[in-house]
Amino acid sequence: MTTLAQSAHDPWWRSPVVRKNAIVFVFALFLIVGTAVSRGRLVEPGNLSNILFQSSVIGVLALGEALVMLTGGIDLSIVALMVASAIFMGGAGSELQQQMSMSNALPYVGFLPAIAIAMIGAAAVGLINGLMVVVLRIPAFIATLVMALVLSGVSMLFTGGAPIYNPDAFFADLGATRIFTLPVPVYIFLVLTAVIGVLLARSKLGVVLYALGGNSRAARLSGIAVERTTVAIYTLSGLLSGLAGFLFLARTGSVAPTSGDNFLLGTIAAVVVGGISLAGGKGSIRNAFVGVLFLATLSNFLNILLVSPHIQDAISGVVIILAIAINARLDPDA
Repeated sequence: MTTLAQSAHDPWWRSPVVRKNAIVFVFALFLIVGTAVSRGRLVEPGNLSNILFQSSVIGVLALGEALVMLTGGIDLSIVALMVASAIFMGGAGSELQQQMSMSNALPYVGFLPAIAIAMIGAAAVGLINGLMVVVLRIPAFIATLVMALVLSGVSMLFTGGAPIYNPDAFFADLGATRIFTLPVPVYIFLVLTAVIGVLLARSKLGVVLYALGGNSRAARLSGIAVERTTVAIYTLSGLLSGLAGFLFLARTGSVAPTSGDNFLLGTIAAVVVGGISLAGGKGSIRNAFVGVLFLATLSNFLNILLVSPHIQDAISGVVIILAIAINARLDPDA
């Protein structure tokens, strides 16, 4: 009775709906303020499309990171794997395209095997990460950090440190293709988000991941294949990193070993801002999606105001801390 009475007299911002969706309300408030300050430029259709396009790469990375973090792990190799995959797709794809005698009759055909091999390789890297964590018992932080260093070295070796510029019109064409004013990569990101979100919310997979992240020992005693599930999630994270590499080429048209240097912090920040717990077992893909949009919109807003990049970093850091603090304060499980 006391709990019910207290709940009835709680202010609106302490209601269960607000507490479970704190980042959504923070993002909505930011949109209102940002729209007013930018005199409407923030929410112009063209700018919103640009924000979604910019979000697609980090968004796909964030999906993989969120799944790993839900299990109580972390994957620090996602950006290095994304870059390595993009370099292979662009470099090897261009070479294959030039060597194929029917390249004029079948445009882009040389890129298909390169993309397929890169995606399979990315999944294999994720598999190795999972096996290091499960079989060798190496902490996820160390295992994936070492893998990131290895991948960065491979990328430097493959390119000689030089960037690959505009490997072919294939990627530029994909990035430029729009359906109902939105680029194709945006639809890929949105569809993946919807599919993974529904699976976590309405399938056994969600139950398994939340149980594993909440208490792995209890999950094992309840019959969940903890080791197999962990390896599978790291493999999926690797596959999503490979896909992010594909989308990165479509968005930028070029790639270098140093591409995406700031992506890792941004990806993890977006996931944590969205309410995914670093300890595992708590959070949702929907709110992680909002976290990605929130940080992308913040960056876009600061660009509209012509804020210096160095000052942008400082402002973004403060806003991220505030958003996480508000989320933690309002979240019922915090």
